[in-house]
Amino acid sequence: MPEQTPQIYGFDNFRLDVPNRQLLRDGESVPLPAKAFDMLVVLVENGGRLVGKDELFSRVWPDQIVEESNLTVQVSAIRKALGERKEKPHYITTVPGHGYRFTGNFISLDEEEEELVVEHHSMSRLALETASSAGADESILKNLPEPEVAHLTSRSEVEPTQRPRGIGWRTLLFAGLAMIAIPLGVILVLKLWRSSEKSASASPIRSIAVLPFKPLVASSRDESLELGMAETLITRLSSLREINVRPTTAVRKYNSLEQDAMAAGRELHVESVLDGSLQQVGDRLRVSVRLVRVSDGQTLWAERFDESFTDIFAVQDRVSEQVTRVLAVRFGDQEQSQLTKRYTQKPEAYQLYLRGRYFWAKMTADGFRKSIEYYNQAIKLDPAFALAYAGLADSYNFLGSFGEIPLRESHPKARAAATKALELDDQLAEAHTSLAAIIMDYYWDWPEADRHFKRALGLNPNYSTAHRLYSQYLSLMGRPDEAIAEAKRALDIDPLSLGENHNVGLAFYRARQYDETIKCARKTIEMDPNFMPAHILLGLAFLEQDRSEQAIAEFQTGRELSGNSTHLRAMLAYSYARAGHEREARKILDELIRFSADHYVSAFDLAGVHIGLGENDKAFIWLERSYQDRMWMLGYLKVEPLFDPLRSDPRFADLVQRVGLSPKQPGDESSSASSS
Repeated sequence: MPEQTPQIYGFDNFRLDVPNRQLLRDGESVPLPAKAFDMLVVLVENGGRLVGKDELFSRVWPDQIVEESNLTVQVSAIRKALGERKEKPHYITTVPGHGYRFTGNFISLDEEEEELVVEHHSMSRLALETASSAGADESILKNLPEPEVAHLTSRSEVEPTQRPRGIGWRTLLFAGLAMIAIPLGVILVLKLWRSSEKSASASPIRSIAVLPFKPLVASSRDESLELGMAETLITRLSSLREINVRPTTAVRKYNSLEQDAMAAGRELHVESVLDGSLQQVGDRLRVSVRLVRVSDGQTLWAERFDESFTDIFAVQDRVSEQVTRVLAVRFGDQEQSQLTKRYTQKPEAYQLYLRGRYFWAKMTADGFRKSIEYYNQAIKLDPAFALAYAGLADSYNFLGSFGEIPLRESHPKARAAATKALELDDQLAEAHTSLAAIIMDYYWDWPEADRHFKRALGLNPNYSTAHRLYSQYLSLMGRPDEAIAEAKRALDIDPLSLGENHNVGLAFYRARQYDETIKCARKTIEMDPNFMPAHILLGLAFLEQDRSEQAIAEFQTGRELSGNSTHLRAMLAYSYARAGHEREARKILDELIRFSADHYVSAFDLAGVHIGLGENDKAFIWLERSYQDRMWMLGYLKVEPLFDPLRSDPRFADLVQRVGLSPKQPGDESSSASSS
């Protein structure tokens, strides 16, 4: 029978688990890049032997041509993980010009149980001998293992021993029996642990995170392709109702070359992780991908591809299909079609689209403008590329919402792009969501916005953005309980998102549940003290609880984090006015009015300061200008506490009517509480 290669090694307090691709120190996972792990396995397997550079290249980078510097990079990563320095090596020795040698003392742990049994056998014999020397009676010997009894009786006849003075035979016998029980207990625990592992592995997996792909060679990475590959797979898998898929916003930060997949999976609270690497060389695409169970690091599926770049869609098809097969997901015909859907047949257009998404994700004005350039290039190559039109809609929408261009310019362009996307493909949840948000914020066609939100959620129930925006729609419609439920659903999908945590707090605020609002805002600030919107929300909740000084402190923090933006200066002035600090409020108001002579200042922000000062006539002047500009905040007239001092004024009722929020909107009757 051929000798098996060991699969688990132990050295000092480390454990190298090859099948599960884990390096453990004292039972805790030690992050190690994939290639560094492969190299460590080769070195340990050849412990004490010099492993040459050519052998390492062939084992770690099969069928690839890589630079020699990659060896140095991976050895450095191994040394860092093992806690040693090059100057004082304990495990890895460099042989200049030749290769590397593993010099640590290691053992194979694959025969762990057998070693425990041998230890138990030897300890049993020792216990029996001790019992015999203590004068164990025949009834006890009958209950001991037969081979041990034979050994004991034969030895007793030849070498009779004397009972030690001062120690009773019963004491020694119980001590001997305890020595038998300890190793037996260890074996039993080990058996139960492995049995529980098998039981856990049989349980179904219903959550997954697709991490950004890593470059096979660090010096030639393409981050737009790496993140884009992950985003495409996320979009496909999100259409499956049985699986909870973490959105792109949740995984984007895990793009470090040193990122440990298991650590990311634990942090994202998922049961499985799809981890991969890729490299484009000319017209070739090399992809390596694996699906791993987070609980124990077990690789559930792995595969390598070396294809023409024109076959990138075939690679995505294969990965999507294999993941659903391994996870034993059941799906209908519509989900099947979404799983292997191709939005363009032109790889060049697809690559331009990915670059657009990459720049859009930066969430900056410059990023939005660059993304528009790439989307337009993709559309020029493929005029039927619906996803590129959906991307255009998102970019124009954000440019307007960020105040970079007037809403009257941004939102008509955004609506045209989203409408075109849906003309080409009515199955795009992203385009339905974008169109719904545009209509909600600017056009105030509430039934139409509701229709597109529901359509988006029907197509992709795992789309956290749709749940978040629909939550806001439900709030402004005066349906607080449903709004909170939708916000929580978005948070379930993306639990580490600052935006989703903040949005739950917003839903509570507009439902006038201020204690819950404060809990959510504080939790978000704990996650990131520099997340400005959470400070604004906390300040607003404090104002409604007449905790004015605490509110002012939060708005001051928000102003500093915003870089002294006009919006936050107006919010601070509003809080001063609510707290009775009229002089401070008017000082900021005067500064804003002077500033507006040469710069853009929102009419709505100025209206808010006047509301705080109790100057309703001036507030209505600025609110009328906000209406002419179609400011999105007017959608919250029915529910926003800021408007409470105006509700009894006939001018307010007229404004509500013109915004289209009266009479009742579809679904208002289902609200369990009124927020107005």
